[in-house]
Amino acid sequence: MTQTNRLAAISIPGLPLDSLGNYLASLGLLRVLARKWPTVRIAWRDGILQVVGGPETLDELFDELCRVAEKRGWSPYDRKWLEAQKKGTKAKSGEELANWRAKASEQDVEIFDSHTVAAARVSFNPLLGKGGSAGNRDFSDGRQKAVDTLATIQYSKPRKNETSAQKEKRLQKNKEHDIEFTTQRRLELNAWLCGHPTSWMLKKLNAASWFSASNKLYNSGQNAFREGQISPWAMVLACEGLCFLSGSASKRLGAASRSRGAFPFVTQQLAPTVLGDVKHDLAEFWAPVWCRPMTSPEVRSLIARGRAEVLGAGARTPSAFAGAILHRGVDAGIEEFRRFVLGRTTSANTFESRFEGVFRLSAATSDQSADILVADAIDCVLSLIDRLPPDRDRKGQPRFIGLRGPIEATSVAFAASPSDSGHARDMLDSIVPSLDRVDRNRGFRAAKVAWKPLPIEWLPALFNNEQPSVEARLALSLVSGFPQSLPFALYRFGVKLKSHGFQHSEQAPARWVWGAGPAPAVLSRVLLRRMLDWEAEAKRDTAFAPARITLPARLSDVRHWLDGTVDDDLFLHWLSRFALFDWRYVPAQVRTLALSSTPQAEQGSTFALFGLLGPLFDLLPVKIHTAEHSRDALRRESGARTPAFARALANMIRGRQIDQAVRMAFSRYVMASIPLIRTHTAWGTPDSDRLLTAMLFTVSDHDRSSLIQPWLRPQRLTGEAA
Repeated sequence: MTQTNRLAAISIPGLPLDSLGNYLASLGLLRVLARKWPTVRIAWRDGILQVVGGPETLDELFDELCRVAEKRGWSPYDRKWLEAQKKGTKAKSGEELANWRAKASEQDVEIFDSHTVAAARVSFNPLLGKGGSAGNRDFSDGRQKAVDTLATIQYSKPRKNETSAQKEKRLQKNKEHDIEFTTQRRLELNAWLCGHPTSWMLKKLNAASWFSASNKLYNSGQNAFREGQISPWAMVLACEGLCFLSGSASKRLGAASRSRGAFPFVTQQLAPTVLGDVKHDLAEFWAPVWCRPMTSPEVRSLIARGRAEVLGAGARTPSAFAGAILHRGVDAGIEEFRRFVLGRTTSANTFESRFEGVFRLSAATSDQSADILVADAIDCVLSLIDRLPPDRDRKGQPRFIGLRGPIEATSVAFAASPSDSGHARDMLDSIVPSLDRVDRNRGFRAAKVAWKPLPIEWLPALFNNEQPSVEARLALSLVSGFPQSLPFALYRFGVKLKSHGFQHSEQAPARWVWGAGPAPAVLSRVLLRRMLDWEAEAKRDTAFAPARITLPARLSDVRHWLDGTVDDDLFLHWLSRFALFDWRYVPAQVRTLALSSTPQAEQGSTFALFGLLGPLFDLLPVKIHTAEHSRDALRRESGARTPAFARALANMIRGRQIDQAVRMAFSRYVMASIPLIRTHTAWGTPDSDRLLTAMLFTVSDHDRSSLIQPWLRPQRLTGEAA
């Protein structure tokens, strides 16, 4: 019977991943331990660092770290390239640093590459400021102070004319102090790694960019502030982990493009959402976290590749990186990412990291179609972001435009929890105002912004298995009722239909009639414009239909609209959201959102007018069922329904000439040989625009027949006596 080798695993709860410094210290711990145990591995389980295959116990781990601290066995870290950097800055060239790197030792090159990439121009790692300093913070100086503190023991110096008794007393005191210092150093290491309170803290280690506890604490006592303090162990181990973050020169496709520095898992900052965010953040670091234990060479290889891609290109923005996570377009072995934003706080010359959330890679499930739909949706959003005007001028200087920022922020939040319908709706709500701003700005229109509609299969995710509200169901009926050649987006946004989707033209198209105002007034303009398009399309295609039944509305929902009990603002929000989708084909999972209508027990006057006038605004069939047969009451051959008549009828309704509109409607039914009852009632409606807008709602064939049935004149059947 063979026995399997079991590797020792040690939990390190004192390095939670809510701090960038703790993440760097975790990498540094692996690097230090790997010198004695080459097979040591690290991983994270439930957010807690695990050291596997190295020391057998915590005491053995502490012994090794204390030995390294006493012997000053840390990796060298001094900025030997500083003079060459100053010369290159003065000459505005990367040649000086490139020459220095070519002559430097291997150890110096290793730490240099984590700070700087010298190509056609010098690129600095945002995590390390300008080549190892951020303002007055020199990371190497802070690290050296921590190294000296961990290794130095303050012995009592001999005095002049010291007697033998005094010397023996001094040596005994130094010995006791030596034991006390060694014990304190070990106890403080134990407390720090195990997550217990620590008392051995130092000031001015220049670590505030990575450790929030090292920042100045304002209003913390009698003084205005006090200096932040951290353990010296934290600083030395964090600096040990820097060598894993080596950058390299990369070049985008194109002979004219210049090479630039690329550092692993580092992206640009989020586009600003308000004017005050301009130049506030410097960059972002997406720290990879893995659950499979990896050795130091494996971690180095993983981070060195450090590549995430989406839409066939490297992820350079936070939203693109979040999209790559949804695509799983990242190197294998990573379970999640921790997002850290490097932003300015108390000074424009320094930066500090802040934790912005966890982004988990979705595990493989049996229902992979849902993950594909989410990835396709985020692809459409990322493609739109890339085409919107950026927040910079022609010279590359930052300036606030605000088109990309809100979309990027909501798309990153959506990527963090793609199953949250609230985040999905927030993302759509951020897209609509940006597109509206493009429509209203001549300069933005000149860019001819193009975008793809969202996949319609993803639409049910907006409700998360919840019943759509009345406003949502009415919006679904209205948007889905437009024909494929004239989708609702053409009336909602100032776009033209292209083979790849939609494109904003330099001149606003006449079909773009959307604007400010109450919902009935806005949508009545849409209806009138659709009548004009009906007439124009009918001249080219005699089989053209201005409307279709895809997601029919409930009659009870239409009644709510006519009664004015619908939240108009929410209804307009849903219309704008649904206009972003591709409605050419509606699958079965989307059709289930429209439930069948319940029979109406009674009808009001406005509802009766909707049943009479509604069929005259489209070419959808109106079935009349008798004991002998069933037929279309307003078939196309009768000529009773034309776009010119629909426009005239709409103008009468808008002008509150309801009686005249009813008489004209009667005449059209007579043309189709449909006798209606004679009435002597004065017809009216409290809101003519609301009645007119109701003509945009499509209802099922059964409901259309039931609405027209009360208007039919009773007829004698063949052979029936009067």
